[in-house]
Amino acid sequence: MVLTGGLSGFIIPYVLKQIDETKLREQKNIDARKLQEQKEFDANLIRENNVLEAQIKLLEALSKALWELQLLALAVSYYKVHPNQERYEVALKEYDEKSWELFKDTRCEISKAARLASEETYQTLLTFFSEKLIQQVDENLMYLIENKASLEEWKKYYDWLLYGFPKEIDNVVTPLAKELRLASPY
Repeated sequence: MVLTGGLSGFIIPYVLKQIDETKLREQKNIDARKLQEQKEFDANLIRENNVLEAQIKLLEALSKALWELQLLALAVSYYKVHPNQERYEVALKEYDEKSWELFKDTRCEISKAARLASEETYQTLLTFFSEKLIQQVDENLMYLIENKASLEEWKKYYDWLLYGFPKEIDNVVTPLAKELRLASPY
């Protein structure tokens, strides 16, 4: 009995100590796992925030470049339709000087969209760039200038730039904003 009591006095504390050490190891493993999960959560949050900021900048820069291009081309046609040769020449010079930079900026933003938007939206932007910006805005403007177009041809181009092209811009920018969840739900 004394032997049993002595063994019990030694074994019970030993077993309890082993249980405590096991619990402590398990708690450390749980704490390490929670810390790792928190680090991954924080990293994902930072990454998502960076993507969101890039999407906002994409939308803002693309919109700005498109509207600047529209206004530059509109000024040229405006002074042709409302005859003012001096201002027409100034507007044409400004278009010539600034449009290439804006085309470049627009194309760069579209390249960013390849990483920040869906493939379908990226392809829509590429089509818009080639068909609307290059062909309808720039090439048509150059055609009118080089072929000494009639006032009626200039008026048609001017009306499209004033009324049609803004709709084209909105038809490409608004879906992009919605896809990026940067548009109002209303």
